[in-house]
Amino acid sequence: MEKGIEVQSILKSLEPEEAASDARPDDSIFTQLLERLVQGYSLRIESGEDEADSLEILLDGVSDSVLIVSPSGAILNANPSFYRTFGYDREELLDSEIYALLPPSHRDVFRQKFAAFGLREGERHSASSDDIMAFRGLRRDGVTLTLDCLLSSVQCGGQPAVLMLIRDLSFDHALFEQLKETKDHYVALSETITEAIFRLDENFSIIFANSGVKNTFGFEREDVVGKPFRVLFPPEVFAQHEKEFNKYFFVDDADRLAQGMKRTLEILGATKNRGVAPMEMSFGNSKDYKGRSLTCVIRDITQRKTLERRLRHLAYHDKLTGLGNRDLFNEDMKSVLDRVRDDPEWKGAVLFLDLDGFKRVNDTLGHAAGDELLIETGRRLRVCLRDRDSAYRFGGDEFVAVLGGIKETGDAAIVAERILATVGNPYILRTKGKNAGGKVNVGVSIGIAVIPEYGATLEEATRNADIAMYCSKEAGKNRYTLYDPVITAKATEHWKMEQELAAAMTSGGLSLAYQPIVGPDGRVRGMEALLRWRRPDGRMVPPSEFIPLAEANGTVMALGEWALRKACYDARRLHARGHTDVFVSVNLSGRHFDQPNLVPTLAAIVRQSGLPPGNLCIEVTETAIMKNTQDAIERIKEAKRLLPGIRFMIDDFGTGYSSLAYLSRLPVDALKIDISFVTQLAEPQNQKIVNAILNLARNLQLDTIAEGIETREEWQYFARRKCGAMQGYYILRPSNLGKVAALIERQAREARPTVSAETAAKTVSDSD
Repeated sequence: MEKGIEVQSILKSLEPEEAASDARPDDSIFTQLLERLVQGYSLRIESGEDEADSLEILLDGVSDSVLIVSPSGAILNANPSFYRTFGYDREELLDSEIYALLPPSHRDVFRQKFAAFGLREGERHSASSDDIMAFRGLRRDGVTLTLDCLLSSVQCGGQPAVLMLIRDLSFDHALFEQLKETKDHYVALSETITEAIFRLDENFSIIFANSGVKNTFGFEREDVVGKPFRVLFPPEVFAQHEKEFNKYFFVDDADRLAQGMKRTLEILGATKNRGVAPMEMSFGNSKDYKGRSLTCVIRDITQRKTLERRLRHLAYHDKLTGLGNRDLFNEDMKSVLDRVRDDPEWKGAVLFLDLDGFKRVNDTLGHAAGDELLIETGRRLRVCLRDRDSAYRFGGDEFVAVLGGIKETGDAAIVAERILATVGNPYILRTKGKNAGGKVNVGVSIGIAVIPEYGATLEEATRNADIAMYCSKEAGKNRYTLYDPVITAKATEHWKMEQELAAAMTSGGLSLAYQPIVGPDGRVRGMEALLRWRRPDGRMVPPSEFIPLAEANGTVMALGEWALRKACYDARRLHARGHTDVFVSVNLSGRHFDQPNLVPTLAAIVRQSGLPPGNLCIEVTETAIMKNTQDAIERIKEAKRLLPGIRFMIDDFGTGYSSLAYLSRLPVDALKIDISFVTQLAEPQNQKIVNAILNLARNLQLDTIAEGIETREEWQYFARRKCGAMQGYYILRPSNLGKVAALIERQAREARPTVSAETAAKTVSDSD
């Protein structure tokens, strides 16, 4: 029995009310009739009294285009969807031929089909696959439509006709083109990026790769597509990160940080020709398309890592010698101390080194020669160490070595002896200039702190090695000293004082005391600024202790500038109170006079303070001036040129070996008679020297000041001999500025024009 189905039954199942509520999205009449076709059913509209109703439902109740044509191709009827699809009104197309809506290439095919259906007249026709046609239609506005057509033989008004069920594929085609364009854009975009872009499926197989894979890994895309992702990495590296990679399939970017996942991963990749190289990976969000997939971008960061290494080397190494700097020392020492905590039997050592005689090389041969010597010292130091040991330069001529894994303390001593011998060999300077090819000898003082015995922390190890080095300096230089708390107790105190003195300028431990300088009439003419230091424990340290310490460690320069600046500002405060004729004298060490920038520094301080140069007197020892007399003369002249009115005084005069010829040429203004002559005036020989100095000063038209006046007899002696000024405990002990100002103001109130020496002495001494 022939299988058949009435079109009416399908149409009724697609009545608008039901179709809207129950039908699947793709449940069109075209689809259902196509299904029947595939199943071998013949399609027909039964004639009868319900035909008109069936046609009305057929034409108006479905979304696909329905068209009934005669075997000759004349349009007999169509539904509204057909007219909307082709852009015509019903009146325009009814009774016209369908061929006008077809491109010429399609017309003959349809004529043959329609004619075949007409020849069958009323016989039933079982539809076949040949009755499904894909064709192009022409809209009224000229747009070409892509269509599917299902043909079936029907009776319409008792006459044979052809039923055409038409589905517009233009939307599907546009969607296809859009998807294709999107894919093309994606591929084009991925090709503009030099980094490698991959899409991975859930099995971590590569389903897409751009051409950047060649730049990054050296492979062609065809070499990796379809291959496991693991081929791009060393096996052990991929195994280490495989679980982490899998997380990116299921956790999207917005939640990754909360899950402790990184935005990017740094990993080693396996390239085709360059071996292993550092890579950086980043993942997109995973997507579902023919299965879940994940996009991954990988870039080669070899150049970046190289640059980072260079920057790190610059940050952690001394530019001159190439040795590690203090920052690298601190980092490495953390590892050393961690090793000590992990292995109580492990020992190490810190060696603190300071070159002996380097400053003399730098000052006499120049900085270029000094730099060459430092570079060679760094090289020699490395030669003396094992591969596991490290060398550093802290700055200047200070070097540090860290020894790891020594068996006993004697091992560190052996290394120190090797360094002493190596550094002690002559240096052949190759610097261009008159010193090229010359030999230079320097020594090295070494301090050793054994870890962890005397260096359980970074600070302790560094401090103890520094103290031990200080002991080597104190013991005569060019030797090594093992830190021992008993042996180095004195040096430890010395070292501690050095650290405290360096910090005193900013911590408030330094101050100035002032001792009045009075004339024979007892009036205050000026005051000498005397530096005082109170240690953090409250103990006052006498200048006889801390000045030599500052001279030895170089802080005397900073101390002198601090004292000069403070004294100028204090004198300016006295002037603001109306005492504009009072001067202040400040001592500068011989080290200051050795500095080429002495005069510019002096001028800058005086100008900034606002003190008139005529109210400042600089005291310099006789020894300092005679050390290099010609340089001293030039510097004093330059200072007087820049600061008109400033005065210079030779301190402690009479204790050195001044040449009268040089003294007559020195542009100084006063001589201060050394205190040793004052305190021993009872000896006739000293009286002769004092009288000779006073006569010499008068002949050279220089002012004189006698210091250390402690008794009435001493006062009377110098007053009777018309010494220009005096200072000492008999007049006033060194005091704060307020007490000196009070004395000056008290004298101003008394307003005595002249007084005898005895009365002046009593007046001054009563003020204490």
